[in-house]
Amino acid sequence: MNTHYKIGMNTLILAIFAGISGGISALLVQLNAFFPVLGEFSNSDFIQNLPQTHARMMVFFVLQPALMLGLGSWFVPILIKTKDMAFKFLSILSFVFLFIGFICNFVTFLYPQNALFSLGSLGFWSVSALLFSVNMLVTIINTRATEVSYNSLPIFVWGQGIAAALLLSIASILLAALTKDYFRAEQLGLALQQTVHSFAYPMVMILIIPAISIVFHIISTISNQPIKQSNYVILTMALVPLIVLLAWNKMILSHDAISLHQGFILQIFYSCALYGLSLYLFIYCLRLFFSGERRFPAPILWSFGFIGLLSLGWPYQGIMSEIGLMHSCISYGVLFAVFAGFYFWMGKILGKQYSEFLAKLHFTLTSVGVVFTLDIFSLGSKSILIGAIFMGLSLLSFLIVLIHALSSKVSISNNYWGAGAVTYEWQLPSPVFSRVK
Repeated sequence: MNTHYKIGMNTLILAIFAGISGGISALLVQLNAFFPVLGEFSNSDFIQNLPQTHARMMVFFVLQPALMLGLGSWFVPILIKTKDMAFKFLSILSFVFLFIGFICNFVTFLYPQNALFSLGSLGFWSVSALLFSVNMLVTIINTRATEVSYNSLPIFVWGQGIAAALLLSIASILLAALTKDYFRAEQLGLALQQTVHSFAYPMVMILIIPAISIVFHIISTISNQPIKQSNYVILTMALVPLIVLLAWNKMILSHDAISLHQGFILQIFYSCALYGLSLYLFIYCLRLFFSGERRFPAPILWSFGFIGLLSLGWPYQGIMSEIGLMHSCISYGVLFAVFAGFYFWMGKILGKQYSEFLAKLHFTLTSVGVVFTLDIFSLGSKSILIGAIFMGLSLLSFLIVLIHALSSKVSISNNYWGAGAVTYEWQLPSPVFSRVK
């Protein structure tokens, strides 16, 4: 098994464990608001720290690793017809630093009053992201096969490359900010909280790019429709977040702290740019899907869940509540894209096929959970509690999907999506790591 397979698999497993721990923490917070399930811990730093630990866990140790270090490391080398990532040692190091960061963040459940663990988790994550970004960019630029030109690169590869370039900037600035926070030991907790808040929006903006690229790859393959205007799609994916990133960098580097007025303007800028991006791609994906074979397997449902949250969910949430909540809605949308990619490539990753019924049950439970968690019906705190319970059930259903698939003895074909599956991974056996070297 090549190194990029091992790193991709280990990262996905780590993301699952991080998702379980983050989901349990969120459920405990909501349950404790109505029933003092944590007893004497209810009024301590433990319960007050859970939301921040949950947020760091889901964004930095679930969504970004699964989407980029997991699926990216696994399939980018295959799609560009190279044997492995450019630097195998950097792949291993990036996972090691990610794992150490996960452990540090997990320890904050036990020692919430010690902000050093929180700082360490983000510091190790930043180093991991830097190593991964450099490795991904060099892999795409310098190690692809001679017959693979930039014009023939799949949208998924472009999305990973653009996101890696943006992540390189964000992770380096975040690491510098964390270093500055460390020397403010007397106010470390507050400084760290402000730093994380300032970096929440650019991280969401970065994750939306590989998520969109996965959705395009899925819809194009399953609907058997090639992306004819790929240059415009790539330009949109790159230009809008780049403009947003430059504006964000200017505000971060020009001021020690962002005022409320500046923060509101920044959120408006992000909202308009990201909504313009998602709306254009939403319309394009609809045309692509309905002009081809109209099939609705689980990856398609997850893909449209992602597009729906981006194009309809967070504008509604911003109007009805506050625009600052848009990152929560988009984070759930990115989660939908992660599951879409996993179900789409599950046969290539595990050599097993999922149950459509169980996968669609997982999608239904997650959708209901997201609707209530975002309080779209304006039911208040009870809505968030109901959403947390449904999200817990959705996590349980996902584990059932995995157990059911792994226990199956039915083999799966190399190309299980039909005529539209024309990229290189469908020419390889399932699972892909079983190919002859």
